Amino acid sequence: MFLPEIEQIVGNKLRLILNWQDDKLVELSLLWADGEVSTPELSETGKQLLECLLSYEAGEHVHWPDISFALENMTPFGQKVLTALMQVPYGETVSYGELAALAGSPNAARGVGQIMARNRWPLIIPCHRVVAASGIGGFSGQGLTMKRYLLGIEGVLPRT
Repeated sequence: MFLPEIEQIVGNKLRLILNWQDDKLVELSLLWADGEVSTPELSETGKQLLECLLSYEAGEHVHWPDISFALENMTPFGQKVLTALMQVPYGETVSYGELAALAGSPNAARGVGQIMARNRWPLIIPCHRVVAASGIGGFSGQGLTMKRYLLGIEGVLPRT
């Protein structure tokens, strides 16, 4: 399956910019749509992602397409954390410490925080579901407004 190098998927409020290399997703940028439009000719995976994004924005639980992520440049611990994070269900959250335990390193909450800050696949690898024990925590990229919006869609926080 050949995927274009860059695709832009635009929903109602959210925009995903996908950077593919050798049919692996190298990076996903999660942004506000701001009137942008999707890439004119989406790959089959891009079409599936658009459908999922629109359903997600409508508050529906979605199953993202099976995507190969370019994880090879990550540490084994980072790979374990992201793999564990993909198991956190829609509408649920975990703390940094809980995710560290799920990844097999219960004392590595700080390390989990670093991995979340550098997550190159937000939304699909749902780092917005990781919260601080004392509250919402941080969110790279579009910041806490985006994190609150995503958690609101999933019913964790009131929708804004």
